[in-house]
Amino acid sequence: MKNSLILLSLAAMLLVSGCSSIKVVPEQVVNGRINSVENSQTISLNGIEVTARVDETSINSYNLDGTVTAFHISIKNTTDKEISFGNESYVLVDESNLQYSLLTPDNIRAMLKKDSYYLIPYPYVGFYYLEDYEKTNAYNRFNSVLPYYYDLYPQDLFTRSLQAASVIPGMKVEGLVCFKIDPAAHNHLRLLLFSKGASKSSPPDFSFPFKTVK
Repeated sequence: MKNSLILLSLAAMLLVSGCSSIKVVPEQVVNGRINSVENSQTISLNGIEVTARVDETSINSYNLDGTVTAFHISIKNTTDKEISFGNESYVLVDESNLQYSLLTPDNIRAMLKKDSYYLIPYPYVGFYYLEDYEKTNAYNRFNSVLPYYYDLYPQDLFTRSLQAASVIPGMKVEGLVCFKIDPAAHNHLRLLLFSKGASKSSPPDFSFPFKTVK
């Protein structure tokens, strides 16, 4: 009986996919190229090509306290020297000019530990009993209009995070950067990128504006 309930709970988690009632799309900038299929924008400057988009599925797959928004970032270096971006390079700003700092993988790990309920250890991640899944579903469903898909493989958050490493000439890096913010509560967001060690008082190297379509 217990095995049947485990299988049923895992199947239910895979089927709870739903559709978000909002979409976060890029706003055109002068030197940007928008890809309307994946809702991304690419900006090229001084031999550095950066592409940014909101990743609508990666973070909302996890049972976190509040909403965490993930951006997928790709950085390509076409110069003849190394370029560097660190954890402090990424800043998110809302329409009220309130700024949000990057959540590191360790920050997210702590949030996952706090908000996981009766989970079976990896790789058999799920709820022991279906009623536990239903209770947790009720607990979370009012946190955000964004859909929740429960803990499947939390290690993905760390393997898919954008690494703070130098990009050598001709190479590219990509991954997720995360912020604790619910885009449904905002009309506009701006993702700012500063070169590693650059003053935040100076203009950012790259600025990606987004709007929320409700």
